[in-house]
Amino acid sequence: MDHSFMYVLNWDVLLHITTFLERRDLSRLSKTCHALHAITLRQLLYGPIDLRPDTLLSFHGFLTGDLTSPRAPFVRDLIINCSLSRPRRRCKDSGDNEDLIPAAEILTAILRSTYRLRRLELDWAAAGLSSYLHDTVSALAHLEELRIPFVSQRLWDDLQGLRAPLRKLSMQLGPMQGSSVADPLPLMERFSSTLKEVSLASVQFKEGSVQYPGVHKLSLSDCYFDFLLGGIDATPVSAAFPNVTELSFSAARVHPEVSQWFEGRNCDKPELIERCRRTNKDELKQDGGWQHLQWVRVGHVVDLYMLGLGRHVPHVEIEMLSESTFHLMQDVLRDTTPSSLSLSLFAVDRILDCIPRLFCAGDATDGLSHFALTLRCVKPTVDMDKLITHLSELLAPLRVERLTVHLQRWDTVGIYYLPEEDLRPIDACLDRIYAQADDFAGRMMQGIPSLRDVYVRVELEDAERSKDWYHPLNCEEYIHG
Repeated sequence: MDHSFMYVLNWDVLLHITTFLERRDLSRLSKTCHALHAITLRQLLYGPIDLRPDTLLSFHGFLTGDLTSPRAPFVRDLIINCSLSRPRRRCKDSGDNEDLIPAAEILTAILRSTYRLRRLELDWAAAGLSSYLHDTVSALAHLEELRIPFVSQRLWDDLQGLRAPLRKLSMQLGPMQGSSVADPLPLMERFSSTLKEVSLASVQFKEGSVQYPGVHKLSLSDCYFDFLLGGIDATPVSAAFPNVTELSFSAARVHPEVSQWFEGRNCDKPELIERCRRTNKDELKQDGGWQHLQWVRVGHVVDLYMLGLGRHVPHVEIEMLSESTFHLMQDVLRDTTPSSLSLSLFAVDRILDCIPRLFCAGDATDGLSHFALTLRCVKPTVDMDKLITHLSELLAPLRVERLTVHLQRWDTVGIYYLPEEDLRPIDACLDRIYAQADDFAGRMMQGIPSLRDVYVRVELEDAERSKDWYHPLNCEEYIHG
């Protein structure tokens, strides 16, 4: 069977099925009228469309299959996952023979025709085989979002002709311009007037004159300080992005594991961490950068410690702590004095025992009104009695009014997913916790006098369940599942 023809058929059948669906808002339109056909195409191709080796030819055939009614202008969102593939196409002169076509040829044809494309996401292979971008980049005049998992010097050179009004840019940089670690600030200069959201990885920032005043959402990961991974000089970053309101920062991306609590992380270098903190704290205090920050999310507590912000940040989220660094919590709270604090821990007894010592009452926590705790469940038992006792001990001296407890099944060890049979006992444990959520919430209310409401959320593989429990003195008791 020629699978490419079957995939073309599937696209066309989808179009016809969508056309003939009964919809009240379109009931007055004839099933064969041009207006309905255009509406149906817009709905079918709204995207995102994931181009893979087994669908590349079929999608191209679908786009070019009706010359009287162009389909390509309706494509808005493309995800390319086939840059190095060579799809099979049946030769015209022989029904039995097939030839292999480089994906770059087909991608060039698709990108040239989809001139109204708004979002484009490339694959890792695009860094090594980017000829289709060099030939088509000038046609992408309406592109607003570009995601590149790895940018090589060759790929970036091919993108020099891009003059689209990019609003969102996400990329991981490879060696550029003779340097093993690239500075992204001069590279993005031609988009400085349009960018709103930027996500960068594998970067080292240097002093420069380029500014991106429109960027309000910034994500940084795998950063370098003096060519050492795991540090950052925040001064050139705050100068280049002065109006950031949301900052996500992970100096060295590491997938969270239970062992990191006990053993720490290999990427953490104490001397580098302290050096970055001293530099950033002094410089940010002098130049007054990042005055508009409203939300900061860090991969590890040391990331926030290194930034040394020294200003009020309403919302702070910390995804990982370790036994050797959780004492830094008091320092980072003093730096940011948040109103809302979110922490993530593994639901292991020895880790839960440290909850009462995470932070204490004082100037740093006077304004804390919302505390959220995410527990990553890796075992089929969670000692809820211990959790309630420790949370009460931690929060009772404070004035926290809202408490969120989120329990989620953690299904990975490093980069590997656990088998389903190992996860079922964890699901059963979470089911039991959800069934008793009312009791747990009530006990938390009793142990923490300042609380006005408790939000318990249990996340399983197939669904997310939640219950709210409000203090009966403030409003009627309400449970929502």
